[in-house]
Amino acid sequence: MSSLLTVRASRPLVKHPGESLLMGVHCGPLLGPGELLQSPLPVEAAPTGLSLGPVAVNAAPFPDGLGGLVPSGQGLQLRVAGGVAGTDYLLTLGATTTAGNTRLAVCELRVRAD
Repeated sequence: MSSLLTVRASRPLVKHPGESLLMGVHCGPLLGPGELLQSPLPVEAAPTGLSLGPVAVNAAPFPDGLGGLVPSGQGLQLRVAGGVAGTDYLLTLGATTTAGNTRLAVCELRVRAD
């Protein structure tokens, strides 16, 4: 039986409705020693109105937004476009892991035009 652990991001992501951005989530704190993300799950967003690319496990490190890097296999990335200005969206991203677990991250995405 797989273990399910969910965490909410510590700070919201912000984008303009006209932007198309590659966004990433660091899932390393959810993983056990030597455990890596393996198979991404479809992203869920509420409310509707965003254009979402497929979720991928990072094959290469990417910046975490706090001055560090997310190691390969410990992050999820997806392209996000559109949205309605003034709307806050909840994105739920997840993946199964090399240890057979399912890990989920919930992120707030604020779409702002100003």
